[in-house]
Amino acid sequence: MLRTLFVLSLVTIGSYYALQGPFYALLFYLWYAYFRPEDWLWTDVLRNIPLSFAIGCYILTATLFSKSRFILNIRVIIIFLFLIHTFFSTLLSEHFAYSWIYWKDFFKSTIITYMIIVLVDDFAKFRLVLLVIVLSLGFEGAKQGWFYLVTSPGWANPNPIAFLGDNNGVAVGMLMLVPIIVVLAQTTTRKWVHPIYWLLLLGVLYRALSTHSRGGFLACLAVGGVYWLHSRHKVRSLLAGAVVVAIILATLPDTFWGRMRTIQTYEEEEDRSALGRFHFWEVAHTMANAHPFFGVGYNAYNPAYDNYDFSHGRYGRSRAVHNAVFGTAAELGYVGLALYLIILFTSMVSCLRLHYYAGANPAFLSIRQSADALISSLVGSLVGGFFLSGQYSEMFWHFIGLSVALSELARQSHPQTISSSPGKPSPKLRHSPSTALP
Repeated sequence: MLRTLFVLSLVTIGSYYALQGPFYALLFYLWYAYFRPEDWLWTDVLRNIPLSFAIGCYILTATLFSKSRFILNIRVIIIFLFLIHTFFSTLLSEHFAYSWIYWKDFFKSTIITYMIIVLVDDFAKFRLVLLVIVLSLGFEGAKQGWFYLVTSPGWANPNPIAFLGDNNGVAVGMLMLVPIIVVLAQTTTRKWVHPIYWLLLLGVLYRALSTHSRGGFLACLAVGGVYWLHSRHKVRSLLAGAVVVAIILATLPDTFWGRMRTIQTYEEEEDRSALGRFHFWEVAHTMANAHPFFGVGYNAYNPAYDNYDFSHGRYGRSRAVHNAVFGTAAELGYVGLALYLIILFTSMVSCLRLHYYAGANPAFLSIRQSADALISSLVGSLVGGFFLSGQYSEMFWHFIGLSVALSELARQSHPQTISSSPGKPSPKLRHSPSTALP
C-alpha cells in the first residue's frame, strides 16, 4: 500500500509540473520511461492507462503551441530519414504484423529524441535531463549494486531491468550512465553532493559488472579508456579510477574471470554461446544480402531467422542476432545500416569537435565535460552493441538527441568557438553551467 501511494504521489507531482510547460512534460516522460513505475506496483492500475502515450502527445502539442524554436539541420534530417526507412522496411516486410508493433514504439522514441533536441536549449535544462535519467534509472541500479557488493560480493546478478532488458542490456545501460554521473558531479556547485554521486557511480558500476556479461566487461573497458583519454587531469583521473577498480576487482570471483577469458577462447566447443553468436551474425549477413535495401523488416530478425538458418536449428529456433550492426543490416538492409552508422559516428564526431574546440577555456568547460561524457557513453553502447541487439534502444536514441542538443547549445552560445581553431578563446556561456541542482 505504501509503495502504491509513493508511486502515485510521484505521478501526481509529475503531472502537475508537466502542465507548467513542454520541457517539464519532457522530464515527466523521461522519468516515466526510465523508472517504469508500473513495475513497482503490485496492481495493474498504471498498466491499464496509456500514460506514457498521453504524455508524449501532450509534449508534442504543447511544443507546437509554444515559442520553442524548431531545429532542422543535417543531423536531424538523417535521423528522420532513418525513421522513414524503418517505416518502409516495416511495410515491405513479410513479417509486417510483428514489425509494426515494435515500429510504433520506435516512432515514439524518435519523436521524443527530437523533442529533446528542441526543448533542451540551455545548459541548465541539459543538466536537468541528465539528472532525471540518472536518478530514474541509476538509483535502483546503484541500490542493487551496493546490496550485492555488501551482502553477496562476487555473486552474479541476473535480474533484468524492464527498461534495459536482460543482463547484457543492463550492463551496457548501467555503463552508459557512469560518464553521466561523473559529469553531473563535475558541474554541480553543491560540494556536499559529491560523495553521493561517487556512491551512486560505484553502485551503478558494480551493478553492470555483476551481470557477468562479457559484452558489458568490454564496454566497461571502452568507457573507462575513452573517458581517461579525454580527461584534462589524467594522473588524478587514473588514481581515482584505480581506487574504484581496486574496490570492484577485489570482490569479483574466479567464475567471473573464467567467463571473461572465454572472450579469447570462443573457438572451444564448450562455449556454445560465443559460437552461436558468430552463427547468428552469418545469418544476418545472409539476410542483408537477400534484402540489401530494406532488409527483412524492422526488428524482424527473430521471426525471419528460421527461414535463413543454414544450420537447421543447431542453435535453436527464432533466435536473436546479438549484434547491433549486423542486426541493423539484416533488418533494414545496407541502406539502413549506412544511415544508422552515419547517425552514430556524426554524434561522436560532434562530441569530439566540442572537446577539441573548447581548448582550455573555462567558459566552455561544462560543454567539454558533457561532450566527453556523451562520447564515452556512445562508445560503450557501440562496443556493448557487438553482443546486444540494442540498435533501437530508447536510451541510445535519447543520447543521440542529447548530443545534437549539446552541439546546438554550443553553437548558439559560442558561435565563434565552433567556427574557430581548437583552443581559441570564446565568449562566456550565455547560460551559466552552474545551477542550483544537485
